[in-house]
Amino acid sequence: MPVAVGIGLTNECNLACAHCYRPTLQQQRLSVGEVEQILDNLDVGSVNLGVGENGVHPEYRRVLAVFRERGVKTAITSNGYSLDMLADEELSGFHSVELSFDFPTKAEMDEFRGIGSWETAVGSVERCQRLGVPVAVAAVMMNTNYDKMEELARFASSLGVDLRVNVYQPVAGEGFTLSYEEFWRGFANLFAAGPVVVCSEPLVNAIMGLETTRGNPCGRTSIRALPAGTIAPCPYWPSAAARIPHLSEGEGSIWERREFERSRRLPEACEPCRFVRSCAGGCASRRALRGRLEEPDEYCPVVRGGDEEVERIREMLRYTLSNPEDVPKAGNACTTVIKAVGQPRS
Repeated sequence: MPVAVGIGLTNECNLACAHCYRPTLQQQRLSVGEVEQILDNLDVGSVNLGVGENGVHPEYRRVLAVFRERGVKTAITSNGYSLDMLADEELSGFHSVELSFDFPTKAEMDEFRGIGSWETAVGSVERCQRLGVPVAVAAVMMNTNYDKMEELARFASSLGVDLRVNVYQPVAGEGFTLSYEEFWRGFANLFAAGPVVVCSEPLVNAIMGLETTRGNPCGRTSIRALPAGTIAPCPYWPSAAARIPHLSEGEGSIWERREFERSRRLPEACEPCRFVRSCAGGCASRRALRGRLEEPDEYCPVVRGGDEEVERIREMLRYTLSNPEDVPKAGNACTTVIKAVGQPRS
């Protein structure tokens, strides 16, 4: 079965965002040979480039050429730096592109990421549109912006693109972690902005009643190759499962390694739950990072207050559904995409 592969060529970045999960103690880079090993030993359905800013890697363009030569469906999440260095022909080789935004205004974004960040990202969105490259805005929902999700979606709509949102994970610290109420109010704000294209955050998907997930995709239908040369079920997973050379042992063996099995583990308390089929314990990485892998997701309303609390949350999550789209990240991350509504800005 084809798998979605997330690859981080490097942990380096031209920016130093406070909420970023990339390791920074020492420089880490994958070689072109290691990337080719991944492609040789996995049934790769798609690749998404993330972790650091991949364009900082000295062989970034060579890696993109390898993907094109092999016909690999390739996406990238970037602050714009990795796109600015590419010729139009190279940029047009991406199946999709996402530009990172944390806030809906230039002042907030530049204060958080650095002066010029807003203009670089907006310029990259507009360039992709001119070239006909599918492009979207990507954001991390944090305790500093959960109440701005609707504004972010409206901003994305003004550009004529969709908004994709991931929930902040406490890899580097708790400073941006959402409280229980902030988590659900953030999604309520998000859903108020436009139709939902996809929601593969398993807990939210289950409470919405969509039942289109079977737990988180990490360790099931997706895999990560990190800049240190390690393989993990998820970029947020706290420990490595293997190293890239281990892939040559056969694709099946990687899924049987201890860390992959742990990522699929169902908390005992979740077994009798009516949402267990689609939620499967929620986000395993979030549970593992908290040291509570054997417990339900901390944002679970069933645990907080049973059916009464579930109904309260469902009342908050008023949503409409968009027509399905080809969203590469939907198969390899717990993510939510909101459809752009309204008219693009002139």
